[in-house]
Amino acid sequence: MTEPSRTPVRERLLDAAQAVIESSGWAAVTMSGVAGAAGVSRQTVYNEFGTKHGLAEHLALRELQRFLTVVSTRMRAEADILDGIRAACEGTLQLGEESLLVRTIVGTAPASRDNDFLTILTTESGEIVDAAVMVVQQTIDELYPPTGLDADELRTVVEAMVRLVLSSLTRPSRPPVAAAADIAWIVGMVLDGAAVRRPATG
Repeated sequence: MTEPSRTPVRERLLDAAQAVIESSGWAAVTMSGVAGAAGVSRQTVYNEFGTKHGLAEHLALRELQRFLTVVSTRMRAEADILDGIRAACEGTLQLGEESLLVRTIVGTAPASRDNDFLTILTTESGEIVDAAVMVVQQTIDELYPPTGLDADELRTVVEAMVRLVLSSLTRPSRPPVAAAADIAWIVGMVLDGAAVRRPATG
């Protein structure tokens, strides 16, 4: 699942699909319906996305960019790494509550015919996680003093943080402020113990 360069046609198609999702749910989205709303042929939709699942992937990746912008902005506003992580997690979870697309995905996921997005955000979430990890790790390296972790260890910590945020987005159980504070506390525990090196694995 890679994000290709966007074209005006692709953006219109994604906008059309998102409008249907927000009004009627993912199950109501059809390739022909998206084509009609965007004023193009159905074949154009297939050429752009391949399948309906491919369309869902592109929608998820487009939404991801909004979240990563919030992450970067929130972290750059904080001088302390844990404050930055807490603020980034809180902003991401708040955006998840405000995003009609995310809330619709979460609300319709249990229906078997709406599993495209659930799969993308869970079992096929690797590319989303990788993109988020890259942004967060680069931002940490740029803004904050050395953590005491090497690059691989830091990536492991950041990936765990990203997956916790993703889990909180798809299965929210606590308010964003509380969930973000919990995640930052977990990361802080790891950073506090960074001097205790993990034994080498053979």
